[in-house]
Amino acid sequence: MFEGLSKLLVGSSTTAAAEKAASTASSVAASATSIVANIPKKYTQYTLEELNELSILQRLQLHDWTLEMLTFGFTIVFVILFKFGDYYNHSIVTKFLKGVDQVFTGNFYQFGTSSNELYIKDSAENYSSYATGRANIDKVNITFKLKPRHNIFVFCLETIMSYFTESVLAPTDRVDIEIFPSGNASYDNFIQAVVSKIGMNDYRKFNYFLSLTKTSDSPLIPESFVVMTEVNEIQEKVITPDLRDSLTLDAANYLRFISFTDQPSDRPESLRDLLPKRRIIISTHLVTGESQLQQLSKVLQSIFDTVDKLSAREITFKNETLRKIVKTREVEVNKIQKLIDAAKEEELAEEKAKLKQQEKDKFRSLSRDEQIKLEKKANEKKQRKLQKKQRVKV
Repeated sequence: MFEGLSKLLVGSSTTAAAEKAASTASSVAASATSIVANIPKKYTQYTLEELNELSILQRLQLHDWTLEMLTFGFTIVFVILFKFGDYYNHSIVTKFLKGVDQVFTGNFYQFGTSSNELYIKDSAENYSSYATGRANIDKVNITFKLKPRHNIFVFCLETIMSYFTESVLAPTDRVDIEIFPSGNASYDNFIQAVVSKIGMNDYRKFNYFLSLTKTSDSPLIPESFVVMTEVNEIQEKVITPDLRDSLTLDAANYLRFISFTDQPSDRPESLRDLLPKRRIIISTHLVTGESQLQQLSKVLQSIFDTVDKLSAREITFKNETLRKIVKTREVEVNKIQKLIDAAKEEELAEEKAKLKQQEKDKFRSLSRDEQIKLEKKANEKKQRKLQKKQRVKV
């Protein structure tokens, strides 16, 4: 009797535990279902019918705008950087030209691309200006090549590439002032340059006319510069006292070179490229400091005065010096002529090879009998040539 009662109690307690566990599991499942139901669906999880039932505002609220926001933010940053870089380049060009305005307006009738414009903006990194209207000088071209500050990607790419290849130079702010003497300002052709020791190897490498000169130190100029000239007599006469006084040790930090030349900057590829074209090139980093611009103005004035002296034949060279200059030009002409002749020979060889190939192709397309006839004619032709040669020898 007691055994039956105990079994009954054990069975009832087991049943109660099972029911409690089932109830707990059911409540957990219900909670999980409720949580899942409350998680908002993504836009892509909605069916077309569900989307049609939503308003435009509800659809916009459901869409994930992360990618669009990132794109929009990137575009805004790029535009801001572009505008800032463009404005900065514009401001330094303006400041430079205003800093040398006095020396140009004091020497030329017109300074600027027109009466209303000081310069022309060719692009965000390229500007140009102009001066004309002076005795002995036909015109002055001023070209600016600036850092691509408006395009951060190009700026970074050029900077990185400059470390790995010599053909790509690191971005710099550069100004090239080219002075073209007038037609009646006749003087002898020569190459003479005062070059900063900072980067002088690059200047020589990327300017063909400098490769024709010899490099030496000179007591006439500060130690931070060297002279590149064809003959020593030239530097003694072209480096005038005014030019000497305008140069200082610190000027080599921004003044790249001052060169009198009649030869091209790019390596010539034809004899026409070697035709003399006299000009004076003042290449400098773009500076905006007042003292630097004043010093550069003194350099410009001394060069203008030197052109006057050359035109008036106050500066002339010995016949021996002129012969050496002519000899240098003749050597370069011979080099170009050899290249031209070699190119012609190569072209003729290619044409001959092409004709031979055509003859072979034509021969293969003939019948066997026609091939035999052609071979017979070719052999007869060779025999006649041999007979002629033997008669000549006799």
